[in-house]
Amino acid sequence: MKTKSLGFIGGGRITRIILQAIANNKTEYKAIVVYDLDSNVLHALKNQFPGIREAGSASEPAQQDMVFVALHPPVIMETLDLVKDQFKVGSIVISLAPKISIAKIASKLPNSKNIVRLIPNATSIINEGYNPVCFSKEMSDWKKQTMLTIFRRMGHTFEVPEQKLESYAIMSAMLPTYFWFQWK
Repeated sequence: MKTKSLGFIGGGRITRIILQAIANNKTEYKAIVVYDLDSNVLHALKNQFPGIREAGSASEPAQQDMVFVALHPPVIMETLDLVKDQFKVGSIVISLAPKISIAKIASKLPNSKNIVRLIPNATSIINEGYNPVCFSKEMSDWKKQTMLTIFRRMGHTFEVPEQKLESYAIMSAMLPTYFWFQWK
């Protein structure tokens, strides 16, 4: 059953990983809308995932039920400032970036109370990820459980205190990136 729409602001590597995890599970959504500054990135995603809709601006994905902010940390705050009025009341904003706290995101999105920080790792592409997540205090337990159910389709997903999220990101995502050649 198609119940939610997804928006991705940023179409890079982690968006591709999440889209592949969705495709692997054959999960259906009302719409999946992706925006990226680089039209070549969007066209490549569209070729790989024909069901997505390419957006002409960040405003389009911001209007979906669940909005993934998949940008590099240096541009997140200015991008959120540009589209802050586009988010639907009740939408869930999911930041995929380390370093930027829920409080900082909330400062740019005063009408969005449902804010999530998720640090998925690369093995989520085969639905075997190790994905720490934390939620804003305002999110209801029901919404948290709904989000955990969705995120667990990418692999092992578990709630952690926000102050520990960076440690998990380093150990589960960044560390293997830098030492894979030694382990191999």
